[in-house]
Formats: sequence, C-alpha cells, structure tokens
Amino acid sequence: MPSPLASGFSGPFADAAAGLGAAAAAARAHGTWAGALLVLAGLAALVAGSRWLRVLAVLAGAALGALAAAAARGWIAAHLGLSPGAAAALGAAAGAALGAAWPAAFPFAAGAVPGAILGAGVPLSGRALLGAAAGAVLGGVVGLLVGRPAATALVSLLGGALVAVGAVGLLGPRPLAGELCAHPFALEALALVLGIAGAAHQIARGGGPPPPPPGDRLERS
Repeated sequence: MPSPLASGFSGPFADAAAGLGAAAAAARAHGTWAGALLVLAGLAALVAGSRWLRVLAVLAGAALGALAAAAARGWIAAHLGLSPGAAAALGAAAGAALGAAWPAAFPFAAGAVPGAILGAGVPLSGRALLGAAAGAVLGGVVGLLVGRPAATALVSLLGGALVAVGAVGLLGPRPLAGELCAHPFALEALALVLGIAGAAHQIARGGGPPPPPPGDRLERS
C-alpha cells in the first residue's frame, strides 16, 4: 500500500499525464496544422524561451495559471460550473496577464504554485490548506533563491509539453498517435525529458539578452 506521502506526490503527476492525454487528443482532432504550430511554439520555448524576460514571464504565467486551475478543478467545477478545459484556459489567460504586468514576480511564482500543489497532497495537521500554504512558501523561497533559472525551467517544461502534444497532432490518424493518447504517461515522460534538456541548454548557455557590441560598451563607459 502506498504511503500518504507517496500518494500526495504521485497525484499531481497523474493529473498532468491525464491533461496531456486530453490535449494530445484535441490536437490530433484539429489536424496536422495544429500539431505543427504546437511543435514550433514548443521548440521556440525550449531553445530561446529565456532570451526575452517579458515573453518568459508571460509564458511562465500562462503555464502556472493553467496548472493552478487544473489543481483546483474540483472546486472550480463545484462553485463556478466551469469545465476543466475552460478553467485551464481562463487560468492561463490570467497568468499570462499577470506575467506581462509583473514579470519580476515570476521566479517566486514559479516555485510557489508547484510547491502549493505538492504541499496540498501532504496535509499538515490533517488540513490540505496548511500543506499547500507551507509548500507555496517553501517553493516560492526556492524560486527566489534560484531566480531566473526557475522560470527558464518552467518554460522549458511547457515547451516540452507543447512538442509532445504537437507531435501527436502531426501523427494524425496513425495508430501510434492513438497509442500515445491512450498512454499519456509516455507523453509526460517525453515532455519531462525535452523540458529538462531545454532548461539545461538555456541555463548553461546563459539566459538573457545578448551583451551589447564592444563599441556600445565603450561609448557607455
């Protein structure tokens, strides 16, 4: 029998896999053009997502908003009557807007939102809310300490998910696409591998805009 701690951590990963499977099925239904657009957007996030701070914050905000809405889908459905897809879309839009308005806050948010989701699965004193609050604070502090790489990692994971989902759309009616939709943990594994590779590439290269030419530096000095 799995421990409550293991169940608390495995739940969000199972939910993420289910969400990827549903997104992949939707991309497959829209045809190869949708898959191609998703793959291109994902590759851009994997290769150069950290080059533009505001774009990075908007993408990270959208991912965090959708993630938060997915984690709270039960409460949202019960109190607002929104479907999980609509809630995720609204959460992504709200997160993107906040990212555009306050890009400097997203290293904290990049750690706080996943920390809250994981913390909710490990209740403190029997209360999931206390676990979520503790996880948010701890994750947010880690995000601040790590700084920009935290947001880079989040956007790279988003890019990996987009590539995985878009690849299913590109496969279209082929049997492999149906197998991937039926086994979303394979999609999750692909997204994680691509996201980790993209984050490592961008962090090792050094995110941020390129330095000015030597002549510009001399003039400024």
